[in-house]
Amino acid sequence: MDLAKLNKILEKFWWTMAVITLLGVTYMAFTDGMNKWLFYFLIPFFCILMALVRRVMAKKLEKSNQPKNKQ
Repeated sequence: MDLAKLNKILEKFWWTMAVITLLGVTYMAFTDGMNKWLFYFLIPFFCILMALVRRVMAKKLEKSNQPKNKQ
């Protein structure tokens, strides 16, 4: 498996996890009370952060592979 393809798959995974956890935590916050579930909004935040880090690292990998492809 190509590393660029793996980066795309993992980026999509983190975006999917961010949406799923955001929806789940939002639902639980409205049903059980915001005070109890407010802390858990960090989980989707970290998923979004991981997706963005994955995107930046994929672009760095792409840039580092360009000189190799030209030679």
